[in-house]
Amino acid sequence: MIIKTIFTSLLVAMLFIANSCAPMTPATRIAKNPSMFGKLSDSEKQLAQLGQIKRGMHKDGVLIAWGRPDGLTTGNKGGKSFEKWTYTSASPVYRNSFRSSGAYGFGRRGFGRDCWHGNGFGMDFGPEVYYVQRTAASVEFDQYNKVSNWEKSK
Repeated sequence: MIIKTIFTSLLVAMLFIANSCAPMTPATRIAKNPSMFGKLSDSEKQLAQLGQIKRGMHKDGVLIAWGRPDGLTTGNKGGKSFEKWTYTSASPVYRNSFRSSGAYGFGRRGFGRDCWHGNGFGMDFGPEVYYVQRTAASVEFDQYNKVSNWEKSK
C-alpha cells in the first residue's frame, strides 16, 4: 500500500513538472485566457491563433500570439505615451579553444613548473558554446493599447 502511494505521488509530481516545462503556444494561452481571447475581433483572433500580430491589434491579441514579454519600457514620443514590449532569445556562440598550463613561473610549489595537472603540464582544447541574449522582437503600443509599431528578427 505504501509503495502504491509513493508511486502515485511520484507520477503526479512528474506530470506536474512535465506540464510546467511545456512550451507555451497560442493554443495554450487561449486555453488559459478564454475571456481575453473572446474580446478580440475575428481578424485578431485568426492572427493570434497563428502567432502573428499586426498594426492596430489590441495588446491582449499580442499577449495571446507572442506571450508575455521579457522586457517592458514606457515613455513619451511627440507628447504621446507609449509602451514597448521586448522579446529575447538565446543565440549560441561557438568557439574553439586551446589552453596549456604548466609554464615556468611562481606557482603553488614555489618557482619552477606549476604542477596543475600532477605532471607539470596540461592541455585543454575543444569546442565551447556560450549563449548570448539578443532581442528577437519588439512591439510598441500607443496610448490606446493598440500596436503602433513592431519588428521581429529573422
